[in-house]
Amino acid sequence: MDLHEAERLLMTRRHFFGRTAAGIGTAALASLLNPRLFAAPAAAAPAIGPAPGILRALHCAPRAKRVIYLFMSGGPSHIDLFDYQPKLREFHGQELPATVRMGQRITGMTSGQKSFPCVAPMFEFRRHGRSGTWVSELLPHVAGIVDDVAIIKSVNTEAINHDPATTYIQTGHQQPGRPSLGAWLSYGLGSENQNLPAFIVMISQGSGNKTDQPLFSRLWGSGFIPTQHQGVRFRSGDDPVLYLKDPPGVDPVTRRRMLDGLNQLNRIAERSFGDPDRVG
Repeated sequence: MDLHEAERLLMTRRHFFGRTAAGIGTAALASLLNPRLFAAPAAAAPAIGPAPGILRALHCAPRAKRVIYLFMSGGPSHIDLFDYQPKLREFHGQELPATVRMGQRITGMTSGQKSFPCVAPMFEFRRHGRSGTWVSELLPHVAGIVDDVAIIKSVNTEAINHDPATTYIQTGHQQPGRPSLGAWLSYGLGSENQNLPAFIVMISQGSGNKTDQPLFSRLWGSGFIPTQHQGVRFRSGDDPVLYLKDPPGVDPVTRRRMLDGLNQLNRIAERSFGDPDRVG
């Protein structure tokens, strides 16, 4: 048999991607270490304008200009809001069937229970809108605009505990260290400007707050992509953004010297590595 023909027959799609994975990984790592590696020359790049993302073109023209994403940690159960389960009324108080649980392990909060009874919906549901969507009595306003709302019931995780499930919903992985939803959007689509953060974060967790929501920094962090894509946290109080004001005991002259020294380090790093990411 001809050797070239034999090699062609062995070069399946799986073999091709297996052999090229190393080169693709090297290129991806190089672009992360130096985002300007594949960029246009400095002379051709505009000095002022939006910060571009990795995706040069989208498959469709975007219509959304901005997104307000509310992650309601500790909110009511979906069974009490949108996910109407009338069959549960027939099983109310009965032991959870083995065909439903199918040997799935349970959380630490319920592992000490001797029984696992089914519980029927606690609130009334009615159909609303032209779509006939079932909505709980707890959400009368949402029921009035339900035809303008998209309800997705297919989002779930394999995690049975709150913390890894929350991390999975925000980053796509149960283990910390991955970029968050906002970070991926910033990395892929870019930003409308170069002087403001791509997205901001407002949370209700913190000292002096009575709530105890698991809204940790990893849920809006940048993971392994450049830190410029992480969210900027807004705090409650008179100083919502850190480092915009001089800290107590530091006068403006001293602060100016500190920032000038940091800029010098940034310029040294840029000359040495060609990396626009700042040391600070």
